[in-house]
Amino acid sequence: MADSFYASIEPVDSFERLALPASYRTLPDGWSLVAADVVDSTAAIESGRYKNVNTVGVSVIAAVRNAVRPIDVPYVFGGDGALVCIPDRFVSDVRRSLAATIAMAQESFGLALRACVVPVGRVRAEGLEILVARHQVSVHYIQCALFGGGAEWVELKRGGLPEELLVTADGTASADYGGLECRWSEIPSPREETVAVIVDAAGLAEEALPVYREVMERIRTIYGEAESCRPVERDGLRVSLSRAVLGNELGLRAWKRGAVGRLLDALRLRVTVLVGWFLLRFGVRWGNIDWRTYEQDLVVNTDFRKFDGSLRLVLSGTSAQRAELERHLAELRDAGRVVYGLHVARSALMTCLIEERQGAHFHFVDASGGGYAAAALALKRGG
Repeated sequence: MADSFYASIEPVDSFERLALPASYRTLPDGWSLVAADVVDSTAAIESGRYKNVNTVGVSVIAAVRNAVRPIDVPYVFGGDGALVCIPDRFVSDVRRSLAATIAMAQESFGLALRACVVPVGRVRAEGLEILVARHQVSVHYIQCALFGGGAEWVELKRGGLPEELLVTADGTASADYGGLECRWSEIPSPREETVAVIVDAAGLAEEALPVYREVMERIRTIYGEAESCRPVERDGLRVSLSRAVLGNELGLRAWKRGAVGRLLDALRLRVTVLVGWFLLRFGVRWGNIDWRTYEQDLVVNTDFRKFDGSLRLVLSGTSAQRAELERHLAELRDAGRVVYGLHVARSALMTCLIEERQGAHFHFVDASGGGYAAAALALKRGG
């Protein structure tokens, strides 16, 4: 029963329904929350290493999901980190994978990753809850949503939790990052700009969902339906042979290999990218994969809107649309109903998890130049 909890939740068919209490189910006893983020990601971003930060954040999701396969578990990408819920019987395996990932982040990218695994009972002892919903984003992609205050509490308390809940680096441990790919160039905005937005409702949790629903509906009024504001469209997709881009994937796969092994991995990866470019360019059907549909599936399988107790969006639009959104959010902030942060860019970054080439591939999107992390900093400064 515990293993099937997440898969048993009926998905909602619209993003706005994530603001309805009936969409959620309570995370059962016998589960834990995994939380990880890059320490001082702001400094890394300011030094131009935001793609490294994104890659390390997604590596947490890949490592944990691979440790618990074939169980389907809830997860949310946050730009510089991630949240994942797991059945307790996987805690030991997940902690080993996290310990390896912390070591990998330091060795390959010079980034300090911190992580913890917190039983749901520890969250409930604080009077908080972890509620889970599922949103049917596309035919192939069902996205997790979290609410109830528990996830935010774990994120806030991560550095001050008891030592037994924290995870430390272990260079002798191993993690499986299979499926994680970083092979796309930055994606220019299909319109005028790409903006990362984070909105937190103020007040009690039971009063928050109506506020989030109001904001979601106003955003839809301003930016239109999903097809009108996606930050990723087919015309902007370009595979990359750049060392700066492919080095992120190599950092995951080759961090324990010597110089010769790294060189061979780099050559193999570039050959793979060239083959992929050919298949995409000419729409080849290879085995059971129809490459003519891959890019369109990619576009609709992006996570540009998400809800994890905060509303997080990466939207493509005009400066006039953004100004209208800011006016609305500023009014809500001045009324004491929300706090928000916003970051404006000209392009988006994308990191991918590939389960199957035909349909089941999922794509984590953030704005370039800081994205969610920059928006979070603006939120802390008061918008």
